[in-house]
Amino acid sequence: MDTHSLYHLVILFEETKQKLSKSLSYRSPSLPYPFIIRKSLKKARHSDLNTSDIQGSRQFNQITVETYTMDTTESWNLDKGEEISFFSGNPTVETTEGIIHIYKNQREVPRCNDMVTSTVLCFFSVPSHVTVKDLLRFISPMRDVIEELKIVKDSTPNQYMALLKFRTAEDTVHFYDTYNGTSYNTLEQVACQLMYVSHVEITHPSTGVAFPTKDLRELPSCPVCLERLDEPVQGILTTILCNHTFHDGCISQVEDTICPVCRYVQSPEMLSDSQCADCDIRENLWICLICGHVGCGRYGQKHAQVHFEETGHTFALELGKTLVWDYADDAYVHRLAVNHEDGKLVQLGPSSETGNKKLDIISMEFSAILTSQLESQRAYFESQLDLITTQSNMRLEEMESSVESALSAAQTAEKKLSEVIKENLVISRKLRQATSLAQRLQRDLEEERALNQSLLINEKTWRERTEQAESEAKTARAECRELLLNLELRDKLNELNTSKEVLL
Repeated sequence: MDTHSLYHLVILFEETKQKLSKSLSYRSPSLPYPFIIRKSLKKARHSDLNTSDIQGSRQFNQITVETYTMDTTESWNLDKGEEISFFSGNPTVETTEGIIHIYKNQREVPRCNDMVTSTVLCFFSVPSHVTVKDLLRFISPMRDVIEELKIVKDSTPNQYMALLKFRTAEDTVHFYDTYNGTSYNTLEQVACQLMYVSHVEITHPSTGVAFPTKDLRELPSCPVCLERLDEPVQGILTTILCNHTFHDGCISQVEDTICPVCRYVQSPEMLSDSQCADCDIRENLWICLICGHVGCGRYGQKHAQVHFEETGHTFALELGKTLVWDYADDAYVHRLAVNHEDGKLVQLGPSSETGNKKLDIISMEFSAILTSQLESQRAYFESQLDLITTQSNMRLEEMESSVESALSAAQTAEKKLSEVIKENLVISRKLRQATSLAQRLQRDLEEERALNQSLLINEKTWRERTEQAESEAKTARAECRELLLNLELRDKLNELNTSKEVLL
């Protein structure tokens, strides 16, 4: 809780008699609303007082009032977007449309007696199988704190809402803490959903049907006990879906689930799962007595009449009722006693011979119509059976042909698989042979590479030796040439010496 401001107020009371209570409530009109009051009584010091003077008399104390304001933006969040439309009332008499403005506490804040909250709660998504008597029995432990109950409905099927008005805000909070999230009974898992209601806005009001009822009109007497509804009685003023108000004890004594005044339902009834075969409409449905086709009536999209125009099936029964409509004559088939001149109903006396004859004629006509309709129904269902049999045979033949083709395809696949397996074996054997040959060639290649390497080394050695021998041979040839030249020169010198000797 955030403290925005602190006000200290000291009040001194002078009294001769003991009239001052031990607590004090103070409200400042200048403080923001809502606020919380905190009271404390601080005893004054007795050291400066004569105890003999105060014995047997009231002591004068100092009263300090500390006022803490609450931040309403953090404590309570009024979501203006939380609006739920509703309607109530008997559609044949009067209806009421409105909006329920709800809010909820976004944070858990400590509640106190001085905090003003809503005194109206709303039951949301109450299942239709939970009747008004079941709901009153469910909230009966806190019956004394509830002032009014009103049944309303939204557009959601198979459920309704209930508005509860309490006598005080504390009772509202206590009821919310007690019932929110609990199951309506031990046999189902549907939990009670409660919301605080800011206010109820009537958008299209009718006379005297807003909530709470007693603030908008003079309440009549209870139709069951004939007691005034506006008198302070111990109980809940219960307004059912048709906007009629009763005491909770009186409406609980009604055996059926309809209003004892207008014979309308007390709470929305469970809708059947039937819907139009061509659209999603679930109201005003008609079923064909020949083929069982379900279509919407003339107040919907007229699919039942379209079915009659397409198939020629004349009679249709309204779901939930015993009325049979004849599309050929555009009238109900139970209106057989009509005047052929003006088409109006004929009232027959029970003792009239003419009436008995007409009744016999009507009975014979009805028997003939029933026989013809049964015959047409038999023919229709036989044709449907033949059609289904033909379709089944065709589907069976198609399935047999598809099975045969699948079997032939499977056999072909098996043959191909065996051939592929054989080819795979041959290829595997060839692959092994090729692998062994490649390994042998790899070994030969490595040997050849080693031999080549050694030959290269020998070639280099012999090349060096050859070069050395050539150089040595060249040197030897040069020496031989010089030696020959020396020998020739010596021979020539010897010849010259010989010739000189001869000459001499």
